[in-house]
Amino acid sequence: MKLCAALLGATPLVAMQGPRAESDVHSLEQLVESFELENGWRFLILPRRDSPIISFETWVDTGSRFDPPSRCGAANLLKNLLFKGSDRVGTRDWLAEAPALDAVDEAEAALRALDGSRDAGMISEATARFQEARKRATGLTIPEEFSLLFEEAGGASTLNAYVSPDATRFVVSLPANQLELWCWLESERFARPVFRGFHAERDALLQDRRGRIESRPEESMSEELLRLSYSSHPYRLPATGLESDLSQFTRAEARAFFEAGYGARHMTTAIVGDFDPGTLKVLLERYFGPLPPGTPHPMEPEDELPQERLRRSELELRAPQALQLAWHVPAFAHPDRPAVSAALRLLGYSRSSRLERRLVREGALASELTVTPALGGDLLRGLAMIRVVPLNGVTTGALEAAIEEELARLASEGPTPEELSGIKRAARAEHLGELRENASIARQLAEHQVKAGSWRALFRSIERIEAVTAEDVKRALRTYFRPENCCVVTLRAPASGAEEAGE
Repeated sequence: MKLCAALLGATPLVAMQGPRAESDVHSLEQLVESFELENGWRFLILPRRDSPIISFETWVDTGSRFDPPSRCGAANLLKNLLFKGSDRVGTRDWLAEAPALDAVDEAEAALRALDGSRDAGMISEATARFQEARKRATGLTIPEEFSLLFEEAGGASTLNAYVSPDATRFVVSLPANQLELWCWLESERFARPVFRGFHAERDALLQDRRGRIESRPEESMSEELLRLSYSSHPYRLPATGLESDLSQFTRAEARAFFEAGYGARHMTTAIVGDFDPGTLKVLLERYFGPLPPGTPHPMEPEDELPQERLRRSELELRAPQALQLAWHVPAFAHPDRPAVSAALRLLGYSRSSRLERRLVREGALASELTVTPALGGDLLRGLAMIRVVPLNGVTTGALEAAIEEELARLASEGPTPEELSGIKRAARAEHLGELRENASIARQLAEHQVKAGSWRALFRSIERIEAVTAEDVKRALRTYFRPENCCVVTLRAPASGAEEAGE
């Protein structure tokens, strides 16, 4: 658009220098400022002048756990629709496009009304009207203009969005001279979205889900693990959505979901890079101040009762054998979380970890080992997972027994001083490394504000790990990694016809 042409003109993005010691981290913390608009939108701003780049990270606390009933996948679809522009970005003629989009919705409703009908002629005619309405509406758009404006301004390699049970994230890094462009486009995204291209995005998500589930058996296992672990918990359903729900989702429902969950009070944006704080605050007030605050989320549902026995499930897929185990663990901000994190590091984060040595390097039992501290969300009580792929000739039962043995040994004996010191050094190095680049700092500031209630928790994270003792690790393992708190999913290939016949 001509309005933006003068704002474009990208500058190459380069790496940042960052803190190399805890004293530098403290200095960095002193530069962060929390700035909240009257409507409730919180901005965490950190000026860093060593490179002309600004990273933006917006967290909306409306994750997939707020998907409406029977509409699993609503947050995931909405995330994509919020790249489709507004009534001023992405349209050739909004006065013509608006009724054209309504006509698509009406044609789809007419087609849905024929579900169960045996009149092939009526179905064919309604389908043709629906497709023609979509074609007319698409002809009135400027395809992907919203994203192209960001990309041409220098954000092509960083522009993205992600959905989890806890939040939906919108990220980009731009040259410093594109600050106002970001303000304008981001305000268009959240103040004036029109959800054009709804049906194409819905179809693409459905196709993507079918392809991933068919080609990545570990995702089928993880979804089965969620269903096995929870009966009513909001993390039970996959953030990517369910085909049966997505296929029935309408543009009107997307609008209602947006209006319920995307008010300013649900927004936290971290801005890190080369800017003048005074100039930035004026722009934030101008572009984001007029947005409505929106309504609070409903109260979180009560957590499930503690699991009292080990749960098992088995999947048959045409894929190599695999094993996934998960344990209910405390939330992101819980006081026990550092000890749980330490236990997981001891078990499987590095080549020297206990399970890596026992199963892969020395025991010759497994070809792959993955330890995941949070399967799905972790703002609420969640799941820690271990996934293992056995070598040929090794059963999943043998792997499970070896894992249980290592857990019991660590819970009984605790880590050695060398092990505990090693994981603390690794955690400290990771923490310092993640505070080197603008984008990583912005992500963590927003995450800690949303999940821990304060961005300052980011700068206390190393202190929390450093305080963990061997006794804390033993207690965490005995408390959370008990067999009766575990869920197990195994994957095996279907038996051949000969085997099924007993030959």
